[in-house]
Amino acid sequence: MTFKQLESEIFSIISDINSPIGLVIKEGHHSIAINESMPMPAASVIKIPIIMEAFRQAENSGLNLSETLRVPTDAKVGGSGVLQSLSEDASMTLLDVLTLMIIVSDNTASNLALKRVGIDNVNRLCHELQCHNTEIQRCFMDMEAAEKGLENTTTAGDMVKLLAEIAAPNLLRKESANSILHIMTQQQLASKLPAYHVNDDVIIANKTGELAHAEHDVGIFQYQDRTVTAAVLMVGNSDHVAAQHAIARIGKVIMAYLTA
Repeated sequence: MTFKQLESEIFSIISDINSPIGLVIKEGHHSIAINESMPMPAASVIKIPIIMEAFRQAENSGLNLSETLRVPTDAKVGGSGVLQSLSEDASMTLLDVLTLMIIVSDNTASNLALKRVGIDNVNRLCHELQCHNTEIQRCFMDMEAAEKGLENTTTAGDMVKLLAEIAAPNLLRKESANSILHIMTQQQLASKLPAYHVNDDVIIANKTGELAHAEHDVGIFQYQDRTVTAAVLMVGNSDHVAAQHAIARIGKVIMAYLTA
């Protein structure tokens, strides 16, 4: 399958989507871009720059990923994740918190990580990577802040820039980028881009995002010496199952393109 054929398949898949979509798929100098600079509510894909900033601070300012963080009862929030189900206070390493933030999109873990590394620092990282439409304005599940109009935002183009830094780092050290990539490959939420993943020779590292009106997934696909980065952001969805299926089909044709 050529990249032109991949592009044709992608446009066929999204032709029936009536809600706004931001999409970027890149391999080397080839790219497919639809509304790549359209700001959208980021949902949980914004957790990617959080883990990137944590590893950057571990590299540069002495943050210890093995340090122990308390998970107090009053820090537990709803939405996705497992920490909210703990009956008592708990403790775990910062690395474990970051891992739960990514692989089960744990919102309590995400807020603990965000507090530890700092919202301003995450936003500064995004700016340094030229992701000017990506910003964290509030913690996860902070409904009071949301009602005031504070929202975490990103674009498909910005997400692919962040993924590119993980796949081929310039700002991060290679060891840190590889650690983040490995954590992302342990993703437990696999109903979108990796839904048709049956070839173990293809590595997929992804992070999903969901809101009442949004379905997102962003990921890195690696096969042999080739890498494809992809971001699919959909908002205004009335049929979440259809949106998830469309994203899954996009992942399927990316894998077919890589392995053809």
